Amino acid sequence: MTGVPYGLLRHQGPMLLTGARVVGHTLLNALAPASKPGVAPAPQRIAPVSRVIAAPPDDLVAQYVAWSGAASGHEGALPPHMVSQWSLPLVGELLLRMPYNLTRVINQGVGLRVNGPLPRNTSLLVSAAVEQIEEVSGRIKVVVAVTTGTAQQPSLVEARLHMSFLLPGPRPARRTQERPPEPQWTTAGIWHADLRDGLRFALLTGDFNPIHWCAPLARRSVFRGMVLHGFGSFVRSYEVLLQRGIAFSKIDVRFVKPVPLPCSTLAVQVAPADDAGWRAVRLAGAAGDIHLAGNLR
Repeated sequence: MTGVPYGLLRHQGPMLLTGARVVGHTLLNALAPASKPGVAPAPQRIAPVSRVIAAPPDDLVAQYVAWSGAASGHEGALPPHMVSQWSLPLVGELLLRMPYNLTRVINQGVGLRVNGPLPRNTSLLVSAAVEQIEEVSGRIKVVVAVTTGTAQQPSLVEARLHMSFLLPGPRPARRTQERPPEPQWTTAGIWHADLRDGLRFALLTGDFNPIHWCAPLARRSVFRGMVLHGFGSFVRSYEVLLQRGIAFSKIDVRFVKPVPLPCSTLAVQVAPADDAGWRAVRLAGAAGDIHLAGNLR
């Protein structure tokens, strides 16, 4: 795996600023007088945000495409999964308006619908809106919809980001559910993650959560070590599917278990299509761990 230059930091100003605001928000909450116990009520409405942003620079796109493992494709277009790079500052702005502890938010999945290619070297129109806020099983579930396009075609890529704020206290016991029969899985391809892939993806997207690149802090987290960004595992798996010639315009996955860093063997697997044309997809580790699971069509 080639290195990702630190010089890409110059392109991550909006996300780094958002990260600084999150730190400030956390410190202010920690210094504020203790409030009554309980969960703050969900806001009645959070206004959506929209921005026109400059086209991602060519050097950033080239490094991103190389890290993703794309052997071909995306010529003249931006990878649709690069949405994480330009959307996170807007998503962060929405999260900062919520009365929850931002240090306890985790990414739980992503849905992506591609309606057309995103042109390179063209300003992008990006909008983000909160679709759902719901308290379930010791967490606050949040779904944010992000739409990316151009002035002429405003809805070229639609993403839905699934997140949860973990609530204080013990986690509720998981309910035992009957598992459906396993489909006939076929391995589309294999990829691996090395110790520095968390830092590389951080440089490419601006998401510098230390659990992905700082071993001492990561060991103190609930994961007990460094893990790859959930979106990073999605990106690498997405490109494996494309290389295998598996065509799809919709994909929806949940991050089941983080990919530890390093991780030597990760298999992207797909099942036969059902009557509606949906195919199950998953990312499986060598020890049988399932890291992400969902469907595509």
